[in-house]
Amino acid sequence: MPRAVSLAIAVCLVSGCQSPTSPSSRATECNPSAATARVAMPFFGRPFAGDFPIGNLFDHDKPFVFGDTNGYVLSMCASRDNAKKSGQTDGHNGYDWRMAEGTPILAVADGTVMFGGEEPPFYCPPLNRNVQALYVQLSHRAPDGTEYVTIYGHLSRVDVSTGAFISDRTVIGLSGNTGCSGTPHLHFGTFRSRPDGNFAALDPYGWHAPTPDPWEADPQGLPSVWLWREGAAPRFR
Repeated sequence: MPRAVSLAIAVCLVSGCQSPTSPSSRATECNPSAATARVAMPFFGRPFAGDFPIGNLFDHDKPFVFGDTNGYVLSMCASRDNAKKSGQTDGHNGYDWRMAEGTPILAVADGTVMFGGEEPPFYCPPLNRNVQALYVQLSHRAPDGTEYVTIYGHLSRVDVSTGAFISDRTVIGLSGNTGCSGTPHLHFGTFRSRPDGNFAALDPYGWHAPTPDPWEADPQGLPSVWLWREGAAPRFR
């Protein structure tokens, strides 16, 4: 079975998903799609049924590189949001969708459960207490054989067991508000292994600007890839 992604990057932890807010309209004004992405390999389905308001976006400037933040969030359209003014999380390594606790969460593709359960306790500064999040971590094989890992964080219930093979759209648990979280939501993260064997986050919406993607150019980064099947990409609203 593939080894689990480090818990330090698997969920939001201290850098925070505690209160997802909406990004500015500029952040997604390039209307990202498979056709506009620099790289596309569509095989993900939607991680939930229907649509929910978007919260934090993936930050293309050093997502979750500890101690290296710059005060803004860079979207897949190369638009900058001031993190403090917008409420976006500087260095966020995934996407957040605000949803009622208990919403069924779905596997985005066939895969193996690398982990399903509760993370070790840690101190959450925004909540001023120790917390533990329930989350699920899945491993998937893309059509070209590349391994991708998806993370589903802040759950209220986990419905799968470590080591099990599950099919696309299997209910893996229910959304919640566990861990370093102040608002019920789903944190969804996508990772891939680098040539050095370490895992790094990438944006499942890809990169859509004519300028270079700074996360792809970063020594710790990776190229982002549009991974959603036709009609499956959660809409920004």
